[in-house]
Amino acid sequence: MNISKVAVLGAAAALAFGIAGCSSDEKSSSAATLVASTGAAASSPATLEYAGLLIEPSDIDAGWTLKTTQPEQDGITGIFGNSEGTEKISTSIIVRDSPETATAAVAAAKDAASQQAGGVAFSPIEVGAGGGIMYAPDATVVVFSEGSAFAILEFNSSTGERVPDEVAIEIAQKQDAAIKAGVK
Repeated sequence: MNISKVAVLGAAAALAFGIAGCSSDEKSSSAATLVASTGAAASSPATLEYAGLLIEPSDIDAGWTLKTTQPEQDGITGIFGNSEGTEKISTSIIVRDSPETATAAVAAAKDAASQQAGGVAFSPIEVGAGGGIMYAPDATVVVFSEGSAFAILEFNSSTGERVPDEVAIEIAQKQDAAIKAGVK
């Protein structure tokens, strides 16, 4: 089972969008459709602005590189990989219009990821606001908000090894610090 970041981001965006004052019909639109239909253009100046919110590969470990970035509506996803090609970390940061909508997006993302993982629950962690960590069968997922931004980090390994708690939390804390420095 693979956690669909599109569905998780879409659920978080749909809930946050609904909390911002949309009608119930708009809230019920497909999460994947919402994200797909509102994605930013790759050359958008906003994309370059959001890229500064991502951690640096050296924040992860030596030998890691930023493989690709993908614009998201009001945010960005960065995919990092190790030099052996056996591990990947996907980090998505979405900037909402207020801390309240970012907090709501975290709750929606936790619900969506938990459902996709067959009901696996998030455990609270000391990262940002509402920080939580979940161990799905094939990934470790960390979700938190910081100010008006929320972040989702997904750790994957082709060898099937689970990332140790302290490593996932340390990387999430570094991502939180990057967001604090970049989101005003």
